[in-house]
Amino acid sequence: MTLAAPRLAALAPVLALALALAPGCGGDPNPPNSPELYNNTVLSELGDMISTYNLQHKKPPQGVKDLAVFAESLPTGLGAARRGDAVVLWGVAPVEPGSSGAEGQEILAYLKEAPESGGGVLTRDLQVKSLTADEFKAAPKAAGKIEDVSKAGKKKGG
Repeated sequence: MTLAAPRLAALAPVLALALALAPGCGGDPNPPNSPELYNNTVLSELGDMISTYNLQHKKPPQGVKDLAVFAESLPTGLGAARRGDAVVLWGVAPVEPGSSGAEGQEILAYLKEAPESGGGVLTRDLQVKSLTADEFKAAPKAAGKIEDVSKAGKKKGG
C-alpha cells in the first residue's frame, strides 16, 4: 500500500493533462465557427427579434429598420438581414410555437441561397429548419413583403 501512493503522485500530472485534453475528443458537430451554427444563429435571432417586436408593438415589424433596437443584443441576425444574406417576409406576425395550424409552417424568413441551393428557413411558428431547393419551392410562404435592402437606409439625393 505504501508503494501505491508514490505511483499515484507520479501519475497525477499525466492524469491532469489527459483530463484537460479530453473535452476536445469526439468533435463538436457544430464547432463555434461552423456555417451551420452561423446560419442557425441568424434565423434564430431573426425569430427572436420578430417575435419580441410583435409582442412589444402589437404588430409585426414592417422592415429591417424596425429591428434596429436589437443591434447590440442580436447582431448576427440583424446584420444578415441588413446585408441581404437573410430574407424576411415583412409585415407578418409569428404564430404561437407548437401551434397545429398550417400557417405555422409558412416560411417567414430564409437564407438568401435557399430558393436556388436549399438552406435554412424560419417558419411562422419560429422553428428553424433546413430545406432542399425543391422543398423550399413547394413550401408555403407567409404573405409578407420582401424589402430591397440595397435601398434600405440610403438617403435620397445622397
